[in-house]
Amino acid sequence: MRYRIPHELEQRIPQGHRISRGGKLPMTWYPEEYLRNLEMTDMGMRSRPSKGYPGRTYRFYKGPIVYPFGHGSGYTKFVQTVASAPTVVAVPLDGHHIETSTSAGNGNGTRPFAADGKAIRVTHAKCSKLSLVVDVDVRNVGNRDGSHTLLVYSSPPAAAGHWVPHKQLVAFEKVYVPARTQRRVRFNIHVCKHLSVVDRSGIRRIPMGRHDLHIGDHIVHSFSIQVASIIKS
Repeated sequence: MRYRIPHELEQRIPQGHRISRGGKLPMTWYPEEYLRNLEMTDMGMRSRPSKGYPGRTYRFYKGPIVYPFGHGSGYTKFVQTVASAPTVVAVPLDGHHIETSTSAGNGNGTRPFAADGKAIRVTHAKCSKLSLVVDVDVRNVGNRDGSHTLLVYSSPPAAAGHWVPHKQLVAFEKVYVPARTQRRVRFNIHVCKHLSVVDRSGIRRIPMGRHDLHIGDHIVHSFSIQVASIIKS
């Protein structure tokens, strides 16, 4: 996708100076056959394969697409690399709320919440300062200056079940990078707000186990969320 720079902004660009114009899609561009399997009276987000219902939005739809949500292009090229990111995130629990966990998909169960693939209630975690800090280097390898919008998605553990999104946007940042230079972008991803899911009972929980961060178009950073400790009071 491309857009035109307003005339008043073009007048500020030094003569002979080249910049990259670009943009990002704020929607998923579906193929024509998508509409044939979609009843306009059905507003359900999640797919139902048994009924041929494909689901809606990038968070739940997994079928063929023309252009994905967040797709974009320009006149220069950006390359992203992860400068630093944790591989383990420990979630401290409130000692007043020690309970057994449940599978994020069904809201029932009595197995210990520390088990891989299970989840704990957000209200039972100490969330105030619980963030995942990720530093990403964005390098403009082209010959034009330009701005780049870096999108970060999260995918929960596979054991979280069909009910949860297969991925969701958790952070984004627009950064201006002159040609042949590099800029570092820091993301503070709040664990309880952005890495939690809602189960069938409407309870927001943090899935334990492996999570994946999809950074830009090609980078996948995996990390594990675990219970830090249990302090009875």
